[in-house]
Amino acid sequence: MNTLMQVTLFSEDFIGLSEFYRDIFDLSENEELRSDVFRGYMAGECMVGFSALAAYEMLGLDPRSEGDGDQTALTFSIASKEDLDLAVSEAVKKGASLIKEPFMTYYHWYLAVLRDPDGNGFRIACTSP
Repeated sequence: MNTLMQVTLFSEDFIGLSEFYRDIFDLSENEELRSDVFRGYMAGECMVGFSALAAYEMLGLDPRSEGDGDQTALTFSIASKEDLDLAVSEAVKKGASLIKEPFMTYYHWYLAVLRDPDGNGFRIACTSP
């Protein structure tokens, strides 16, 4: 079986962005991978990576250009509706923008949609409210 190993966000302030997600979701850092251009935090079996913009060139990728629409949205799982509401509150205090207040989806998840301090869309979900 194939599994998702890592998702990476590129950011001018990759350390600040990594600490934002670390603090909201209580993620543990994979300190072996820490460098002057990368931070990695474990979210279950998948690592959420945060790279400096210099990593674009290192990886042979083109930098993101301004454009319309979102290209990604990370989704973090939270155990309860109460914990989700607390995480949303904490995220907003730390610079996130609330896009959609927590609501019950048609597939019976309790879900909130936000943007992190860099403007990336992310969701917080409770799959068994």
